[in-house]
Amino acid sequence: MKFRRPGVTTDIPSASMADIAFLLLIFFISTTVFSLEEGLTLILPPRGGPKKQVNRKDVLVLRTDAQSRVYADDTPVAEIAALSDIVRGRLRDNDKLIVSIETDPDARYQTMIRVLDEVKEAEAPRISIKTAPGSGP
Repeated sequence: MKFRRPGVTTDIPSASMADIAFLLLIFFISTTVFSLEEGLTLILPPRGGPKKQVNRKDVLVLRTDAQSRVYADDTPVAEIAALSDIVRGRLRDNDKLIVSIETDPDARYQTMIRVLDEVKEAEAPRISIKTAPGSGP
């Protein structure tokens, strides 16, 4: 024989389910951390600043053409990974070296970023990025 208490049901009340879902939603939204993507960290000189004349022997030009081939002072570079060694060697010879990165507007963006990464890996203190004519404001 089964005894049941009067007024006790086995149903789960669903009236407060919306309240609980709303509170959980607020909790997860407020505790979620969104990652922020960082761009290139470069310190740029002020616009219209003074121009300075530089000796050609103090400049290493890294140029990328439309086919994404890389040249160091008009000498083809077989591997982009070799650029850091080239820059380090030139920095040992000349502590005033300025590395100038010139990229063709039709070159792949990834190639320019890889060149810049190699120059940063070589710890070059002075980097110049030349923009294409008509690409700026």
